[in-house]
Amino acid sequence: MTHSSRDTDSEPRTASPPAAGGGASARRRLGAALALAILAIGPLLPTLRAPFVYDDTTIIRDNVFLRGWGAIVHVWSQPYWPTEGVDALGLYRPLHMALLATVWNLTGGSARAMHLYALVLAAIAALGVWWMLRRGVGAGAALVGAAWFATQPLHVEAIASVANSSELVMVICTVALVWAIGSFQPTPGDKRRDWLRAMGIGLLAAAAIGAKESGLLSVPLAALTVWGWRRNGQPEALGRFVQRNVRAWLAALVGVGIVLMARVVVLGAPVSHGSIAAQGLSSLSGSERVTAMLSLWPRIVGMLVWPTGLSPFYGPSIFPAHRSGLALLSGAIVIALATICIAVARRGDRRPLVALGWVMLTYFPASNLLAATGQILSDRTLFGATVGVAFAIAWGLDSLPQFGRRLATVIIAIVIGRAMLVGTHYAIAWTSHRSLWLRLAESQPSEHLSYKLLGMDARARGDTARALELLERAFAMAPADRQLRFEVGQAMYSAGRFGPAANTLAPLLKDGDARAEPGFIALYLDAVGRAAGPEAVVRAASSLLHSESASVAALFLGVALEQLGRPAAADSAYAVGLKHSAADSALLSRRAALHGAMRQ
Repeated sequence: MTHSSRDTDSEPRTASPPAAGGGASARRRLGAALALAILAIGPLLPTLRAPFVYDDTTIIRDNVFLRGWGAIVHVWSQPYWPTEGVDALGLYRPLHMALLATVWNLTGGSARAMHLYALVLAAIAALGVWWMLRRGVGAGAALVGAAWFATQPLHVEAIASVANSSELVMVICTVALVWAIGSFQPTPGDKRRDWLRAMGIGLLAAAAIGAKESGLLSVPLAALTVWGWRRNGQPEALGRFVQRNVRAWLAALVGVGIVLMARVVVLGAPVSHGSIAAQGLSSLSGSERVTAMLSLWPRIVGMLVWPTGLSPFYGPSIFPAHRSGLALLSGAIVIALATICIAVARRGDRRPLVALGWVMLTYFPASNLLAATGQILSDRTLFGATVGVAFAIAWGLDSLPQFGRRLATVIIAIVIGRAMLVGTHYAIAWTSHRSLWLRLAESQPSEHLSYKLLGMDARARGDTARALELLERAFAMAPADRQLRFEVGQAMYSAGRFGPAANTLAPLLKDGDARAEPGFIALYLDAVGRAAGPEAVVRAASSLLHSESASVAALFLGVALEQLGRPAAADSAYAVGLKHSAADSALLSRRAALHGAMRQ
């Protein structure tokens, strides 16, 4: 006996009166929905006491573009990262930013409200996945798959860091596309209704890519889900499916095209002008990068199935020693899985193909296989892939005989229980910067970033000795990190180690951006003077007198020359500085005082 797709979201019913049966079914679904929402939110409740941490400080807390109700419109003309310039990172997520601006202005910038917003998105995403699963498997299998998804610890980063909730918004938009494409069939002869449906799909397609760049694949993913995720029944031919939804595809193309054109206008180019490759990827050739990333797939599978040691950052130390062998093995397994899924689909069951499609299509944009991105690997970029695993779990349960289904359900229930404990522990780590950096040091002890961030935190708390210890440890691991060099120099200066501070900071003078920072030049020249006296300042400042920081260099040079008893030379130095910055109050005041002393 076959079932239509509308009958697959519940178990066979007994011969009860329709009204009573319908009411019982509705109550069961409501209870299941509440349970899923609790599972999705419960382990993450510790985040409600967290301030703005990690990227939230820049994207939300310090982002002036979110202020005022006009921001909801204004963010459509701004890049995603407000401090990096229009083309530095090539990121444009206007819908995500408009939603953040709405929450900010409704709540007065409350961190707790922002975290609550992310929790609500998590619950909506879990319910959306449950709804999709019910389209193609029985009620029990759908609920177990959705419960596994709701409690997946990989989701913590995408929820605890509200800036990363774009992952949730994109998946929710994709679920909405599945609903719009699958629930509203084109009506022959009713072009008006069909175009209205198409316009709705176009808006959702635009919303998906407006939430995150990977939303570009939301329409193909939703179409694959509608076409393939069904239980029994006669599968529809792909050509027929594409043909009868042609207006929807055209509208989706227009919607995506509009957002892409806006992206080009705002960023100045379709992608970043410069390289945004993460540390560890920038030095690799294309083939080396693909090999390195494929070698990580065993780790990624482990993170999806049995996550341990999750971290807010994964650096190059995660690459295994034997990359080529693991890459070949990973590629062979993927090809084998795809071949099996296609063979099963040809026999009438396309559900495994849909599950694999969700894993591959949602992870591909961040996989570094096509081009290098800003991260080697991150928990949040696997959010969509966990939807695919939930599909696979639900399909597997639905395909097992009753005894096997019960046994598998018990095993998955144990996995869910463990996942809730792991997720809660990880969510607690996201409640402060210090606890997050400690988690990073614990999970990635070979990465310098944890020690760098812990050192910066210690310096901010006034613990200079501890800060210097941590920063020097990080610097020994990553001497090419320019920001870290500056942090080490500052810590040395604060500790009274002026000579080492000057020597550490000196190489940064080759960087035009560093030379343009008055605070950096002042710190360097003051360290030079305290370590070696005014003659050393004269030598160091003279070389900077015609650079981007001429006014600061002139001030230090003039003061040093005064200390050496050379007032005329000091006056000339001040004059050079004022040519570059005529209104510099410090130079004007110092020169006036010098002229007064010279007249006496």
